[in-house]
Amino acid sequence: MSDTLLASAPVQTIPVGDSALGYRVVGAGPDVVFVHGWPLHGLTWRHIVERLAPHYRCHVFDLPGTGDSKWDWTLKFGIGAHATRVRAAVDALGLESFALVGHDSGAAITRHVAAELGDRVWANVVSGSEIPGHRPFLLQALLVLGKLPISPLAFRTLLRSRFLRSTQLGWGACFSDPSRAEGEFHGLFGAPLLASRTAFAGQMGLARDFDWADTDALAEAHTRITGPTLMLWGDGDPYFPVGKAKAMADQFAGGATLISRPDGRLFVHEEHPGWFADHTIRHFEAALATNEAAAR
Repeated sequence: MSDTLLASAPVQTIPVGDSALGYRVVGAGPDVVFVHGWPLHGLTWRHIVERLAPHYRCHVFDLPGTGDSKWDWTLKFGIGAHATRVRAAVDALGLESFALVGHDSGAAITRHVAAELGDRVWANVVSGSEIPGHRPFLLQALLVLGKLPISPLAFRTLLRSRFLRSTQLGWGACFSDPSRAEGEFHGLFGAPLLASRTAFAGQMGLARDFDWADTDALAEAHTRITGPTLMLWGDGDPYFPVGKAKAMADQFAGGATLISRPDGRLFVHEEHPGWFADHTIRHFEAALATNEAAAR
């Protein structure tokens, strides 16, 4: 499994009205909130947090339906609903000023949160995530399949096969090196979905309730994000093309810089955590220095 600092941190829960987010906190310094993508949970940030914890207080959430969150079958799992829950969680924690790090659907959630909270969010990191107006074929196919009655059997069959999960139908679309989808990664994110029907159903909730209106609304949300944004992308991302991501950068009110990695795909933070963490730390240092200079 994982012996990282994040994995060994005690798990807490934060009530957010209709559910409760699983929650881990490690490190010391300015506050940073991490939101994972689909179909992952908070431990996807384990190697990033390991590097940031000496400098920042890292708050890592499990969204409802994933990890150690608490939820029931009546819950709505859409991006907009999750953004409301993340905002409730940061308010419950008393975080008045913090940065956000999000990946995949988690970065769509964090951008909605940043747009709502304005100057409370002093910096953002967005990685491999939804682009307004863009409908990736692979994602559309997954969403359609996810709504079919046969989908639980089909997806669990795929996950059981080491060969199939390394193809474009499985994790293979997410890594430049498909072998990275095995070992620790599979133990953390694949095996639990095979071991528990409840865990699998929770992850499928976002596919069931996904609404393109939430992603298209990001174009307007970007115009209300005042903190500087860093976009970290894999050049080979088959879901969210780096060229379209680069064009999206002009929408951010607080400015956005895109840095991509030639040997990266959707899960660039999993495959190249040192690269991801180094750029994130430099981005945060620059944002904090700018804020300090402006306050003088």
